[in-house]
Amino acid sequence: MIDQKVLLIDDDAGLLHLAGLLFKKAGAHIFTARDGLEGISKLFTCNPDLIILDVMMPGTNGFEVCQRIRQVSNAQIIMLTALNHEQEMLRGLASGADDFLSKPFNADVLLARAKTVLRRSASGGAQNSNFQFNNGHLSIDIERRHVLVEEKRVKLTPIEFRLLVYLARNAGKVLTFDHILVNVWGNEYRGSMDYVHVYVSHLRNKIEENVKDPRYILTVHGVGYIFER
Repeated sequence: MIDQKVLLIDDDAGLLHLAGLLFKKAGAHIFTARDGLEGISKLFTCNPDLIILDVMMPGTNGFEVCQRIRQVSNAQIIMLTALNHEQEMLRGLASGADDFLSKPFNADVLLARAKTVLRRSASGGAQNSNFQFNNGHLSIDIERRHVLVEEKRVKLTPIEFRLLVYLARNAGKVLTFDHILVNVWGNEYRGSMDYVHVYVSHLRNKIEENVKDPRYILTVHGVGYIFER
């Protein structure tokens, strides 16, 4: 993380101090803010590569801050969540977050996640070979990074796109939660099944005609998912 700029937004002074030390040791330049409005102000002055953003803050909460950041910046955002993790992940995903971490968290895990999202951003999240899928209703073009439903462009986040392409490339195969996590997110996410549940739910809302009776992404209970052509 040498010379990467990291903006920490949290009302917890102790967390700001410890996280600041963690990222400084990794070689990053650190900027801090004690609330959402200060964080948005710092965004314009420091132009960070990565933002660590707490959900629960006085005044403007993390979801609102995330939405406002996304209007002007493509910086990677890791949201720090507490209670009701899956619901907060869904809200954070809708707000534009790139990753989520539950409080309390391990410092090594935070640093590993930060490095992963920055590496993923630097590579553009691109898969290494061309892939196309088109059955008349759903169209996926990896080279152009286009997804169409009924010939209308669907906006996907980089992770949603990676997930959809991975599932579609392996159509007809039962993919376990860990296989999906390792291939879409990375080894350090192994065991984080809530990631898969939340992102699949969000992806279904964007590509399925009926999310309660999905046509493409089917659940294999207790195991994982299968993509049906």
